[in-house]
Amino acid sequence: DTSKSEEQSNVLDNLNVPDKKYDGEEFMFLTRDASEWTTVDIYAEELTSDPINDAVYRRNDAIQTKYDLVILETQVEDPVAAVEKDVKGGAGEFDAIVQKLGSCATIATKNYLQNLRDVPYMDFDQTWWDQKALEGLSIGNKVYFATGDLLTSDNDGTFIVMFNKDIAEDNGLENIYDLVNNKEWTFQKMYDMASVAVKDLNGNGKMEHDQDVLGTATTGNSSYCMMYAAGIVITAKNENDVPEYVLDVERAVDVIPLSYSIIGDKNMALNMNSAGGSTDVVENGKTCFGNGHALFFQECLQCVIRLRSYDVEFGVVPFPMYNEAQGEYYSHMNEVGGMVSIPTSVVGEELEQVGAVIETMAAYSVDTLTPAYYDISLISKSTRDEESRPMIELILANRIYDLGYVFDPAWGNFVANIANKFMDGKTNVASTKPNNFKKQMNKTLTKFDIDY
Repeated sequence: DTSKSEEQSNVLDNLNVPDKKYDGEEFMFLTRDASEWTTVDIYAEELTSDPINDAVYRRNDAIQTKYDLVILETQVEDPVAAVEKDVKGGAGEFDAIVQKLGSCATIATKNYLQNLRDVPYMDFDQTWWDQKALEGLSIGNKVYFATGDLLTSDNDGTFIVMFNKDIAEDNGLENIYDLVNNKEWTFQKMYDMASVAVKDLNGNGKMEHDQDVLGTATTGNSSYCMMYAAGIVITAKNENDVPEYVLDVERAVDVIPLSYSIIGDKNMALNMNSAGGSTDVVENGKTCFGNGHALFFQECLQCVIRLRSYDVEFGVVPFPMYNEAQGEYYSHMNEVGGMVSIPTSVVGEELEQVGAVIETMAAYSVDTLTPAYYDISLISKSTRDEESRPMIELILANRIYDLGYVFDPAWGNFVANIANKFMDGKTNVASTKPNNFKKQMNKTLTKFDIDY
């Protein structure tokens, strides 16, 4: 598609950064060491033929040449402690941080992160920044962490519905892609399909993830996904960009029974976090969906790559709408998704340098990292399915970022308590009082010097 390549090559025309050289200085990112969630989108030592690695290498090589600097990373298991030590001790070892959203929220509440809107050369009007994330995650018009083309781990942490094409075909199910495109992909449709697909193959009267065919293989995060898919949020921003509690209790009560039928009813669905007595969600999911034991599998986008070694023919679609009246699909990004931030130890001229380098990396990623992620990692190598690409684009374009979820551990786990009801079928939403949630939220706003 020539128009697309021309559009991409024109991206850099919008890049507004200084033409400076930094005499071979080191530019140090703090990133994560976290098994399958270890950071892969910031640093690459050499070309290895892995598409993501090589895209990162080429991007960084161009930027190192442009600025005469060396991009490096320090990977740690406990980023909060590492940033605290760096900022408090005045070492200033890290120029930028790429960590999971949950860690960024914790670091931000300790006042260790710059408001990125104040950082020179970071231009959030540009297309290489995720506008939905900026809208959803800003607080009082301050942005402490952001994402976009610079990273792929935010995509990896976004939840999707995979479906087994053979099971769908064997049961004569409607074309799910057509349903999505026609805005007819709803909870009811998903339930109807899952009901038809269920098979107790060994006839022992109970569903087993590695023996039978499930309607839905779920994870502990499916409850959040279904809640947000129905457009139910816990907080929304007021006219001053300050979060307020807005849970629609009535809507939640309406949605929960059907959500439970799809993801909670053990005659049809099993949670891969505890399937077969094992808590290894990754292995259980691969065993179940990879070996053809579920019609639907609700997992994060990274799981598409994990399923490479299996023969299962599958497609990818967004979570369904609650009903057609909703008119829009909504996706959930787990707190494990990556974000970039800058510690408060970076000041003055150094802050200008960091802003310029991150902005340039984000812009250069449009032509390197993003196409590698889509074309090679996801479409060709994993789903073997061209029809999945527009679905993945739709999923990533419609993510809901709810500050209630992002700060939930600090705000009393109220959101987790509500979300769990979508899995366990309990409609007593009104009995879960938000008083402590609001109190803890206001404490955080006070830390950010925000009037509420």
